[in-house]
Amino acid sequence: MRIHHAFFRQSCRIMRGIDSARSTPTFVNGTDGMGTIHMLFSKRTHSNTTHSNADSAYMPGSNLHVEHPIVQLPARSLWCKQYPLDISLVRRGEFNDMIGRVRAARHYYQYPSLCAPKIGWNVQMFTLFDGTVFINPINLDALEVEEIAKQKSITFVEAEALWMEKKRREGKTCFAWEPCASCCFLLHFIERPSTVRVRAIAEDGNPFEVTLDKMRARMALHELDHLNGILFTRRIPDTSHVVPLEGFSTMSEWPDDYPSLEARSTFLYTTFTPPYTFITDSVEDAQLLDRKFEDGIYPGCEHDRRMRIESAAFEELQRAQWRMEKTREENSEEYDGVEGEVDEEDQEHCEETAAGGVAVKDNAPQ
Repeated sequence: MRIHHAFFRQSCRIMRGIDSARSTPTFVNGTDGMGTIHMLFSKRTHSNTTHSNADSAYMPGSNLHVEHPIVQLPARSLWCKQYPLDISLVRRGEFNDMIGRVRAARHYYQYPSLCAPKIGWNVQMFTLFDGTVFINPINLDALEVEEIAKQKSITFVEAEALWMEKKRREGKTCFAWEPCASCCFLLHFIERPSTVRVRAIAEDGNPFEVTLDKMRARMALHELDHLNGILFTRRIPDTSHVVPLEGFSTMSEWPDDYPSLEARSTFLYTTFTPPYTFITDSVEDAQLLDRKFEDGIYPGCEHDRRMRIESAAFEELQRAQWRMEKTREENSEEYDGVEGEVDEEDQEHCEETAAGGVAVKDNAPQ
């Protein structure tokens, strides 16, 4: 119990030293007009250097306000097929405000794409880094896969695997690292088709059809998966091809074969087509790696910052306790050694005295 109180006081002192010039956090519930989102958020923005004061240790259940809440895994809504929007309402501009919020959130976090479910609006809509808006999008290539499934009486997943194998033989698939706002600290190395044909409704309500390539195709396919409740766990080769965002910026320090030679050689916004083709795309307004975790913009960063401080304080207390115990043990061993030497000297002295007494007795006059 004493250790616990000492740790609490020490961690608080450390946090006060670091945050003495910072403002007090505001604990509120972030809402989007459709309900309360209970998540951990920081109030700090990219241009605002004000950070929360940490005069007390982090208390579980506390909520910090953020400008653009992002729904995080394992939220159930991310595993569901999303609802289509009413086209007549789109044409009347009824959803302009919500579409603007999706765009603003994408720009704020500097992600290359963002879909509506990630801000808690569970509809079929996403936007890309070039500002393009896709409402009720349809993957025309996926319709082709559905036809294959019907013709061969197999599942969609099996038909998709056959279709991907065909594309792979034609050299029309590629690998790339994909960021995901709902897994905001992770990037995933995923294989996808190099192009995709999409039919959708524009922000003004007019239909359009487009063929996307490079990173536009990549991120459109990423968001199309989200709108259909499909997560990256179905796409990655294995869990070793999932790396933290914080560590991705130090890729130059990775081993040559981590997590694989191909993944190690593929930079952000670069596609790798086996066996040797690397193409880097120009992705404006998506400087993801420039938005550092320490900037305080990501959900959970305030909690993580406090936990790091408390963890450092606790580790220091553990080291101090270990040093005290080691010193106590060393002192105890030295005391035992000295005591043993005294005992041996006393024994020798007694033996000498006893021997002297016997000699005196033998020489005594009869």
